[in-house]
Amino acid sequence: MKFKDIDPLESFKLMIQVYLVAALVILLCVFIHIYKQENFSQMPICLSLECIGSFFEKFKLAVDVFDYLIKALLTGVTIFSFYYALKNYISTTKAAKTTIHLTNLNTFKDYLISESQSMKVLNVKKIDTLKWYNLIYPDSRAGELDISDNYKMLINDINLLIEESNNYFLGESTKATFFDYKNHQTQMIKVLRKIGIELARSPRNNLKEAEKSVFDIINKVNKEFCGKKGPSLIKKQKYN
Repeated sequence: MKFKDIDPLESFKLMIQVYLVAALVILLCVFIHIYKQENFSQMPICLSLECIGSFFEKFKLAVDVFDYLIKALLTGVTIFSFYYALKNYISTTKAAKTTIHLTNLNTFKDYLISESQSMKVLNVKKIDTLKWYNLIYPDSRAGELDISDNYKMLINDINLLIEESNNYFLGESTKATFFDYKNHQTQMIKVLRKIGIELARSPRNNLKEAEKSVFDIINKVNKEFCGKKGPSLIKKQKYN
């Protein structure tokens, strides 16, 4: 049997039993020692108050040992009670964190599957649900559902890329005079891959709609699971 499989409560019960047996043996030894030392076997029977008082006075050591053993037992029980209560609290807290993690993860999976099917996301090879979830909630296994800064930065990168391409397309950029949709698409595929979305390449006439279908589902996920503290929504595309 492995040590971690041993029930601490059963172990403590066994220790108490061993302790009680040992305590009885100690008390018996002390009693026999005093009895022989004081030579009680040679004394006549006496039931007067003076004799009874003298008897208990001679056995004071045995009484002191008994008192010490009782106090030691109570101290041990108290310490174990605190330990056992703390162990149960930690176990309950851990179970609660696991429940929070699994419940939120399953809800996220079901929502993503439902929305992606109903919205008919275009040109998506694969959505890695677990990768996306862990990016949003890196500490979910610990029961923490705070939105990660890395996820907010990735959404911001998508918005920056859209804004840059909008400026190229509208002729408002100082970096380039035309919109290179192939370069734009390559960069967008790389960014979305970090979230867990594998976007296939599209011809230029389908580019806007293919991206918009993905952005719509990202916005829905952000609204539903990130709330006000989450990242900003994906900007509108002005290129085509």
